[in-house]
This record gives sequence, structure tokens and C-alpha cells, in this order.
Amino acid sequence: MIVGGRELNLDKDTVLRAMKGVDPEPFRRHVVEIGDTVYPPKQVLAQITGWERTSFTTMEAQRVLSKVGFTCRRVGLNAEGRRTWLASSPEEPTIEDRVAAVERAIVALTARIDELAFQR
Repeated sequence: MIVGGRELNLDKDTVLRAMKGVDPEPFRRHVVEIGDTVYPPKQVLAQITGWERTSFTTMEAQRVLSKVGFTCRRVGLNAEGRRTWLASSPEEPTIEDRVAAVERAIVALTARIDELAFQR
């Protein structure tokens, strides 16, 4: 799969091994369930790849982790004001969703331009 224009080969066992014993950082809006622990998706992808967190979006991290078999959810508040997990994607796209969509389009366009240039 492609993340931020880079090739990434990943499977569920690799993620499980890489995250074993890693303490979760505080999360804001999104989490990924790995075993019985929840982590911010960007923490997990950064831990596995060694990439700077600014080089990919939360949505990209969620896409990758979902694809290899983990549950990603959005954080919300229940009626008592406690944090709870919501459906994996909100009804209205967030700015992160929109940025991720633009990034995917840029990667696809860049690949297509490279392909056309190579054919010349």
C-alpha cells in the first residue's frame, strides 16, 4: 500500500510485535484497538515505520491499520460525559478526512504523470 507517496508492506503480526509493551500516548479524536489497548493511529504507524508523524495523516494511518485488520474508531462523549468509541468514520467529513482525500489524489496524479512521462 502507499502512504504519503511511500510504499509500505505491513501485516497484522508485524503491528502486534512492534506495539508489544509500548505505552499508549494520550489520544484526541481517533483510536486504533490493538489487543486490549487503544492507541492514537499516528503513534502506531510512526512506531512501526520510524516516519515523522507530520509525513502522514491520521486518516492514512487509520486506512493502513484497518486494511491489516485492526479496528479504528472515533472518540466521542457518551450521555454521562465519558469518552466512548464511535463509528469509524463520522457522518460529516472532518478537515483531516478532506486533507487525506487531497493527498490520495495528489499521489495518484503524481503516479499518472510519472507513468505518462516514462512512456515518452
